[in-house]
Amino acid sequence: MTKQEVRAAALAKLAIRPGDTVWDVGAGTGSVCVEMALAARWGRVYAVERQPEACGLIRQNRERFGAWNLTVVPGRAPEALAELPAPDAVFVGGSGGELADILTAAMERNPAARICVSAVTLETLAAATAALTAAGREAEVCQIAVSHARAAGRYHLLTAANSVFLICAKAPAGEEP
Repeated sequence: MTKQEVRAAALAKLAIRPGDTVWDVGAGTGSVCVEMALAARWGRVYAVERQPEACGLIRQNRERFGAWNLTVVPGRAPEALAELPAPDAVFVGGSGGELADILTAAMERNPAARICVSAVTLETLAAATAALTAAGREAEVCQIAVSHARAAGRYHLLTAANSVFLICAKAPAGEEP
């Protein structure tokens, strides 16, 4: 599950508007797509996920949070993206090794789409940056390192979570909406 601090940063980077059409590719448990659905309250959010168990969790979370504008799309990206409407914003939380093709599919559907990729490995960071640069986009990279306090006797220690990279790109100059 994408941690709260990372979700908040990704949503801020994507600047989701109430009427947006949004894709969450590699949606996992649905933590990001549910929040996107609440932000795009008059729009549509499509959660693409290849794992059947995860699709079930997304449906449970959709019901729990009343995110009725969220549609679960079972399947493997980029193939599962073919029938979706063009996105205004795209979050990639998992790519199954198909990151470049997923980004290409999104940008072909809407050259002005706002994109944010979440990466926990240096290889995914490099692949996302390379794919966006090859498409003429300027990749903005930020690293999020979150630590939470935990009690250690009468003191508190900070326990670090794995760093997460957000690789984001807005539309190239001249293609903004």
